[in-house]
Amino acid sequence: LYSMMNSGIFAHLNGVVGAGKESRVYWGVNNEGKDVAVKIYLMVSVDFKKRMLYIAGDPRFRNAKGWSHRLVEIWAQKEFKNLKAAFESGVRVPKPIAVRRNVLVTEFIGEKGKTPPLLGETTVTKSDYKKIIAMVKKLYRKAKLVHADLSEFNIFKGRELVIFDMGSSVDVRHPLNQQFLIRDLTNVNRFFSKNKIPIVPLDELVREIVGDELSPISSSII
Repeated sequence: LYSMMNSGIFAHLNGVVGAGKESRVYWGVNNEGKDVAVKIYLMVSVDFKKRMLYIAGDPRFRNAKGWSHRLVEIWAQKEFKNLKAAFESGVRVPKPIAVRRNVLVTEFIGEKGKTPPLLGETTVTKSDYKKIIAMVKKLYRKAKLVHADLSEFNIFKGRELVIFDMGSSVDVRHPLNQQFLIRDLTNVNRFFSKNKIPIVPLDELVREIVGDELSPISSSII
């Protein structure tokens, strides 16, 4: 944190805007007075042991083995890389700014330290459904990523839809990429169906997104 402040990445931190078992997100402000999100991954968290599934099979992190404090830093770097690939591919995610050790800094989604409501806290429409499916498709086709943890709890709905929490996201070369994709789409379909929004059958969605790259896959959800 001290190093990032000295580098001008942010000037000071305000309060916590989000907290989970693995990290806390703070409202930061840079030297220009603009808000940034500062995500600090907890260095001791048993939940990170469960995350090896998302790292070990990803060819970008093939040298990451075992459980250590280093794994937390790898996870922070992984989220940064995922956000960068998604953002540069035109998927609306928080713009990544910097990562050092277990601290990730991104664009702050919201205003004056207040984030927009989660998708699950809003009234949703058929347009929202179509936009999210389009984002998943662009993420797969252009960024070459599968979110792998997508649900109504990691999509902001304010002036626009913004996908976040991409630490779990995997490269499409990951051996379980299609199973993760199925799970993401199942979560999206479940949520919109529950809200009485017409949905596209799962098998049609998978074929639309994966296209000619589709291989025989299990319909079981991890």
